Amino acid sequence: MELRNGRSNEDWARYDRIKWIIAIILALLLLAMWLMGYGPGGKSCDTCRAGNAPVPAAAAVAPAAVAPAVVAQACNVGLDVRGGKVSITGSVKDEATKKSLIDAATAAYGAGNVSDSLKLDGNVGACAWAGKANDLFGWLKTKGDVGINVNGDAVTLTGLVASQSIKDELGTWATTYFGANTKVDNQLRIAAAKPPAVKVYFATAKSDIVAADRDAIGTIISYVKANPGSKAVISGFHDPRGNKASNEELAKNRAKAVREILRAAQIPDESIDMRKPVETTGSGDLKEARRVEVSVE
Repeated sequence: MELRNGRSNEDWARYDRIKWIIAIILALLLLAMWLMGYGPGGKSCDTCRAGNAPVPAAAAVAPAAVAPAVVAQACNVGLDVRGGKVSITGSVKDEATKKSLIDAATAAYGAGNVSDSLKLDGNVGACAWAGKANDLFGWLKTKGDVGINVNGDAVTLTGLVASQSIKDELGTWATTYFGANTKVDNQLRIAAAKPPAVKVYFATAKSDIVAADRDAIGTIISYVKANPGSKAVISGFHDPRGNKASNEELAKNRAKAVREILRAAQIPDESIDMRKPVETTGSGDLKEARRVEVSVE
C-alpha cells in the first residue's frame, strides 16, 4: 500500500470528506444565523435574552406634567366715598378679610350706605391693613368725598378736598396707616369755593330767561361739573296775590326753564335738586316774587 506522509490514500480521502462535511455544517449554521438576524449586520447580543428572543426596548417614559406656579397677586381694594355713602370694590383673599372691611364701613356709614362689590380670590395676597379698618373708615368719614385704591404697597388717593392742607394731611395719613414702605400717589384735587346763589328774574307771567341770567348760571354749572357729588338746587318763588295754584304752576315752569339750561350743559338730573315753589310774603317786592334761585349743595 502506498503511503503519503505516513497515511494511505484511503485515509487522506476520508480526511477530505470530513473537512467538507464540517465546512458545509458551519456554512449552514452561519446561513441560519444570518436569516434569523444575528451576526454581522444583524442584532447584537445586547438585544438578546435567554432562548435568543429579542429583548424589548424600554418603554419611553413621558416627563411628569409640571403644574404652572401660582403667583400670588397683591391685595387690591378700592374704597370710594361719595355723599356719605361708601362703595367697596376689588378682591380679597378670604371671607374674614371681606367681613372686617364691610363691618367697619357699616359701623362708620350705616348699613344702608355701604355698597359691597368685593370678590373672594384665594390667589390674592393678604391685606394686612384690613384688621384696623375701623380706624380707616372712621377717619375717612371726616374728610368728605375721597377715593382710595390699594394695590399691594401702592396707594392712590383721588377725589376732592376743601384745601391743600387737607390734601397733604391725607397723603401723610395714608403713609402712616398703610406703612412706611407704601408708595402713595396723591391725586386729590382741591375743590373751588362754592359760588354764591344766583337769582334769575322773570317778567310778569313769563318764564323766559334773558342772556345775562344764562351767563350768571354758568358759575353754578362750572362748579357742579368740577365737583362730582355736588348738586345744583333750584327753588322757584311766586307772589302771594292772585290764584295760588296758578302762581305755583308759573313758579314751577320758571324753575324748569332754569333746569333746561343745566341739562343743556350736560348736568345730569341726579345732580339737580328741584325744590317745591316758595311763596313770598311780607316783602311787597314783586320783582323778588318773580324769581328762581340756583345754589350749590
